[in-house]
Amino acid sequence: MLVHLATWFLIFVFYAVIGWVMEVIVTIFQRRRFVNRGFLVGPICPIYGVGALLITFLLGDTTNVFATFCVSMVGGAALEYVVSVGMEKLFRVRWWDYSSHTFNLNGRICMRSTLAFGFFGIAINFLTTPALLSLLRQIPDPLLILSAAIMLAALLIDVATSLWLVLGVRITVGTLERDATEEITERVREILMSKSKLNRRLIRAFPSQSASKDRRKDSHKNS
Repeated sequence: MLVHLATWFLIFVFYAVIGWVMEVIVTIFQRRRFVNRGFLVGPICPIYGVGALLITFLLGDTTNVFATFCVSMVGGAALEYVVSVGMEKLFRVRWWDYSSHTFNLNGRICMRSTLAFGFFGIAINFLTTPALLSLLRQIPDPLLILSAAIMLAALLIDVATSLWLVLGVRITVGTLERDATEEITERVREILMSKSKLNRRLIRAFPSQSASKDRRKDSHKNS
């Protein structure tokens, strides 16, 4: 049982790191510079790991490519939408916005990313996950468990640090005299950039983050 959990956790970490790499590559093409992307401080985007495991478990042993594409597309879009809403409700800050993209839904998901989920699902189900399982089975159980334990400890430390930072962002946004709209204001950027290297890393990673609609509503009520 422990070996089974360790195996799937390492697979989760693999996809989360690959997701971070893809985010960084896209950012380099868009802004012509390196940006440490992601919610966490470390080189990892957990939403990609969760999505990969979700697709794997939903599809099971299916060999139907079209079904894999459809399930991955719908499942990935649903996950991204739920995470977007959840993070906005929790931190009262929107972390990404696809409003400028064609065929988007409330700026939380868009057609381009949804189609990408479908193609990634095919690669995950038929190529990478089977290869990873085969590779991990060759690692001695004690070493496999130890590796997973070290990764888990590092991830928990990263999550704790990142939550501390994000709570700081929430407090900062809440102290503004006027609301931030879809994109965070220059005043917020200046406040965050002046705090610490970790806060500067966060604002660079999410340059399009904006205060949530709930935050704007609260401000209007208080005005």
